[in-house]
Parts: sequence; C-alpha cells; structure tokens
Amino acid sequence: MSESIRQLRHVLALCEHRNYRRAAEALCITQSALSVSIRRLEEDHGVPLFERGRGGVTATEFGEIVARVARQTTATLDESRREIELLRNLGSGQVVIGSDPWVADTIVAPALGRLLQKFPKLRFRLRTQGWDELQGDLLERKVDVYVGSPFEAPAAGIHALGFELSSPVILCRRDHPLTRLLRIDIKDVLPYPLLVPKLPGWYLAWLSEHYGGGQSADALHDLFLQAEDLTVIRRIVRETDAVTASVINRFPPELSPQDFAMLDIADLSHVASPGVIATLADRPIPVAAQSFIDEVLAEIQDLRPRLRYAEAANPQAPEPPHPAKRSSRPPRRGG
Repeated sequence: MSESIRQLRHVLALCEHRNYRRAAEALCITQSALSVSIRRLEEDHGVPLFERGRGGVTATEFGEIVARVARQTTATLDESRREIELLRNLGSGQVVIGSDPWVADTIVAPALGRLLQKFPKLRFRLRTQGWDELQGDLLERKVDVYVGSPFEAPAAGIHALGFELSSPVILCRRDHPLTRLLRIDIKDVLPYPLLVPKLPGWYLAWLSEHYGGGQSADALHDLFLQAEDLTVIRRIVRETDAVTASVINRFPPELSPQDFAMLDIADLSHVASPGVIATLADRPIPVAAQSFIDEVLAEIQDLRPRLRYAEAANPQAPEPPHPAKRSSRPPRRGG
C-alpha cells in the first residue's frame, strides 16, 4: 500500500474513533506512528487537519475535505480490487447482485444456490429493491448484475438481455372468497387489499387504462399496500383477505397448498411478464458474475415448458399491454 493511501486510511480511522489511541489500535499501528503520519500530512497541506478538544479529536474544515476525498479514493480502490479478484477466477471474490422482489426468491435464489454448490468460496451480496433504485446502483458500479423487471427508462450504457415469464397470477389464502369464482378478472381482485412489491410500470399503465377510472398510474399505485419483504407479505395474506401476486405460475415450494391458493387472472392470461438481466455495456463481466447469469438463464429455461404449453393452448390471444411475447393459459381455480 502506498504511503499516500495509507495516510488517507489513517485520516478516516481518526475521524471515526476521534481518539489517537483507539484509531491506532484499529489500524494495528502504534499511536506515535499515527501521530507522525497525520503530522506529515498536515505539513504537506500546510493546514491543521485535526484539533483536540474535550469531546475528543475532531476534524477541522480542512480535515473534512481530506476525509471526504479519502472516503471516495479508498472506496474506488476497494472496488477495483474486488473487480480484479472477480475477473481473476471463480475461487474467490464477491459478486453484488441486484434483484427486485418479483424474481428474488423464484429465479435468483435457486440460481445462487446452484452456483454456491459448485463454488463454495464465492461470496455474494444480494440487494433486493425496486428496479428504479437498482438501475442507479448498476450505473454507479455498486451492483454487478441486475435481474428483475425491465427499467422504465433504461439509461445509456446498460446492456439488458430480455426474458419472459408466465402471465401474472394471484396468491391468496386457501379459503379466500376468490377461490369460489369460476373465472377471475382484475375487477374481481381490486376490492381486496393487494399487498405487493413495487408494481411494474407496464402493468400499472394497463391497469389504469382498463380499470383506473381516469386515475393516473402513479395515483393507482397508491391504492395498493406496498412491501418489499415477501415473508411479511405472505404472512399477512395467509391471515387476512389481502392477496398478493406473482409473475411466475409455479407454486412456491416454501408455501403449503393447504394454506394458499394460486389463481389465474383471465384478462391477463395472454400477457407474458417481461424481465431483464442487466449489466454495464462498457464493463467486463467478471467470471463469477457470468457464471451467475448462466445459472439464471438455466432457471428461466426450466420455466419455459409452461409458456410453450400456454401458447399452444390459445394461439389467438389478444395483444398484451407491452411488447412482450404472448402467453396464454386456460384459467384455473386454486393452486
């Protein structure tokens, strides 16, 4: 580590601990060595960076500037080391994955599970948020790969590989009033609280056009209960008349058919829910990240037999509300 980078880390440690002894212990150096390092840095800048007071050591206005640059510099260096390690091999490193909750447990989780079985030394961080927040993280290189709903306004520099899932379905408790209907349309679902992660823009636009009563897509979104934690969502759904939705028509293995039912939505049965796998176009894809992408594609491929069956079942389905490939399945009652 160069002397200048070492000094920047010394500044950050002193800002954090506000005490020379504790900062030196955290850095695994002597207190005198830390004092000499800070003094040399102050001599180089010609200004005091820290001052002692009753509350401990605090940064001066000049010290705050150096600390801000230190945070940016060390973060960039740490990120470059992480990327180099990922590009080097599959035996180590940390991949940061962004996923919206709609596909986190059904596609991302099984893909990660298989990859970790093959390469147990790999480390992953999974960030589950809405696609709008994660697009910014991808652009800022805080995320290596994004998997989820398409970005509403894709930024330049993002490479997105599109895929399609089944038509949206409803999950509710097994004895929910909806399970007694022979056919379920969106209008039948709307009277019940819909507890979901942030809804995709294409779906809100379609809902506003057909059932919104003149309300905008943004206003319509406020009518739903929004949560990102699927465990919380499913617990509430199991105990109330609230319902939730899924973009995959495969019954979740962690749910019991004795407690939950999966219901088709007849007037959305022709819609194939779109998704993307997104990376930065000008950034080399790390070996570990590419291996994760391959596992995601394998998981999606495993879902395709249902979609092919659906298309054959109703080739005359009406146009979907977005450019996705058409997919239709005969309505069914409980899962």
